Amino acid sequence: MYVDRDYPEFSWSNSRHKTFLECVRKYYHQYYEAHNGWLYDAPEENKSAYRLKNIKNIPILLGDLIHKAIDLQLKNILNGKPLFTEDEMIALVTRGLNNAYLDSTKFRPMWLQKPKRHQMLYEIYYGDGLSKDAIAAAKTKLEACIKHFFLSKTYQEILNKLEMRVLYSEDFQTFEVNGVDVFVVLDFIYQDVSREKWIVVDWKTGKESEDDRKQLALYSLYLSREHKIPIEDIIIRNEYLLSGNFQEYHLTQFEIDSAQQLMNDSIYHMLKYQEDPVKNKPLGKEYFEMNPSKKCSYCNFKEKCQKN
Repeated sequence: MYVDRDYPEFSWSNSRHKTFLECVRKYYHQYYEAHNGWLYDAPEENKSAYRLKNIKNIPILLGDLIHKAIDLQLKNILNGKPLFTEDEMIALVTRGLNNAYLDSTKFRPMWLQKPKRHQMLYEIYYGDGLSKDAIAAAKTKLEACIKHFFLSKTYQEILNKLEMRVLYSEDFQTFEVNGVDVFVVLDFIYQDVSREKWIVVDWKTGKESEDDRKQLALYSLYLSREHKIPIEDIIIRNEYLLSGNFQEYHLTQFEIDSAQQLMNDSIYHMLKYQEDPVKNKPLGKEYFEMNPSKKCSYCNFKEKCQKN
């Protein structure tokens, strides 16, 4: 339930951690200045930060839409409903992309008023629109990801009626670490009953990264703490939909402890930017240093920095 607050409640997530490492000024805009930006009488700087926070580029939006389509397909299986074909899933995601394009062009005034209900594409807000190359690249990526989802190890296991117990599918969960709420987004978690193993699945629509394993360590930490599942009974699996590859790991206690330590260190450094820790009132914007880099060209908040 939403509670009216002058300042947001402090919490931690892997995405928040990445933003903090990338640029502390971006962190300020996204997690402090954007707070209450949805309110009618909010100051303009809060409204603009909230609008910019909700902009998505094509790769990010495409990934979100593919995740949602996969979640629908998995829920169809679990609920005994008719399944999408590959073409139907591609059409579903394509409609989402088309709707975002219409929002960004014909319905821009509606986005300005309600940026959470309507969408704005980064390429249109900051650029000259969508090029033919960008559209073709998105189409190719979409078709590859859907094809590889249907061929993926996880999907084939479910279709083959593996005896399973599903715990989460595209779900936000929270657990507490040293008094701080930690958020995790769980793509799909199920138990292979015959092997008595829990499988933590993360669908990836981008390229493989060394950070992927670390991210899943946080999910394993959540399962071990909140569901009392032994670490040795957890298998983490990255399904790389762009390439069709997958990686499975059995994490060690050392890796879980390292994930815990990373979280503790990250929280410690974030708290240094609070003026009032009880209210989570931040220091002034000037204390949140800019971090000029090549990533500035792709930042949602670059217009704010350009005005300084």
